[in-house]
Amino acid sequence: MTTDQEEKKTGAPDPTELAVIRTSLALDRTLLAWMRTSLALIGFGFTLARFVHDMIEKGTLLGVHQSYPRQLGFTLMGLGIATLMGGAFEHIRMSRKLMKTGGATTWPASLIFACVLIVVAILLTISLLRELAII
Repeated sequence: MTTDQEEKKTGAPDPTELAVIRTSLALDRTLLAWMRTSLALIGFGFTLARFVHDMIEKGTLLGVHQSYPRQLGFTLMGLGIATLMGGAFEHIRMSRKLMKTGGATTWPASLIFACVLIVVAILLTISLLRELAII
């Protein structure tokens, strides 16, 4: 009796198929965790680079050199972008391995969203660099 016949007879899917589905969903959850981490880094870096810079210029924050928050902010933003790219590449690498078993899709929604987020973060960083007259 073949697997399809057994599935029709018992009503239960193949255990291997369920394992592939669970692994695919685990990959998506891991990518979402990378996205959450990178968003925190990018957001905190943006806050340092922009708002602390404004506070220094207005004289609200004294004794801090203007370039320090900017440098740290852009470093955090770059780290956030690199983290997101690393998570996306790792997701793609593992998905390709999983596809060999007949499993995961090539472009799940989480990966598409991660790619869009990478582009938005890069554009935000470039915009902020221009606004603060660094470029």
